[in-house]
Amino acid sequence: MEEVVTAFTIEQLMAMPKGSWREFHSPLKDRTGRMKIALTDAFCIVDDTVVTDTDTAPWTHYNDTSRVEMNFMLEGESRQSHGGLLERHPYRKGYHNILFNPFSMETNQLMGTGTHRMFYVYVSPEKMMELFSGYLEEMAPFAEKLAKGEPFVLHSPAKGLSHTLQYFFDSFWARTLPLPVGRLYFESRVMELLANQCHLLLEAPLQHPAIGKADLEKIHHSRDVILQNLCNPLSLEELSKRVCLNEFKLKRYFKQVFGLSVFALVQEERLQRAKRLIFEGEKNISAIAYELGYAHPQHFQRAFKQRFGVTPGSLLK
Repeated sequence: MEEVVTAFTIEQLMAMPKGSWREFHSPLKDRTGRMKIALTDAFCIVDDTVVTDTDTAPWTHYNDTSRVEMNFMLEGESRQSHGGLLERHPYRKGYHNILFNPFSMETNQLMGTGTHRMFYVYVSPEKMMELFSGYLEEMAPFAEKLAKGEPFVLHSPAKGLSHTLQYFFDSFWARTLPLPVGRLYFESRVMELLANQCHLLLEAPLQHPAIGKADLEKIHHSRDVILQNLCNPLSLEELSKRVCLNEFKLKRYFKQVFGLSVFALVQEERLQRAKRLIFEGEKNISAIAYELGYAHPQHFQRAFKQRFGVTPGSLLK
């Protein structure tokens, strides 16, 4: 058994030898529990078990790094908000997802009493792109989203964990291996987990009606048209005429292919472009707002804070 310590810092985690794992007391004061953490070159693995006697107060933090999350709720229940992507989404026993929402505000709350166990794997976008592109052709659209920094979430298609996944988590920490072999062990187990998770997640898209090749090309063309007109967005009727696809198919297929409505994509792309312009530092907030088609800077600032959890001006500090 690894040493249990009362607190930890990011610096302590980064100093852990790759292929090792440690167990910590929960860093949150209003609950008891322990957190197991393992590091490899590619993955950060967290297994968090907490015991509560009431609903906890929500806790919020800003994700100041870009990472892909593989999330699994093994016991208990929680609610999670992820700026612009999830709003108090229920994580019940057996729920899991793959989530990418870089540089966002995140809020969590444990619900009810008893034991809550959450298992997370954090992966760099570059590593997940490599895995998606190299092994999973069906996940290529999400590799493209990662390359462009576009947020997404893939929800588990069924309630409850399969027997295979349940056994995986029950046996995950059963072995303790020396460091060189430990790195290989943990990375191979995460690859096994990703394979099983993607097998379940890919069952859901098969339920969608097939899109003909011609219509699919029009849907991708519609996205190009949207990006070319971000500062002066077309109406749905105008976009439909531009790509020669009726509005019903446009709305239905667009959401199916990109996971967002036309309006939601326009908003997301404008705000993502705004964030890039802010970080470039060559224009003030008002100029960026007007450039992206907002009638008033206040409307832009309100939309930006709702999406990212922080004001545009705070990124300049």
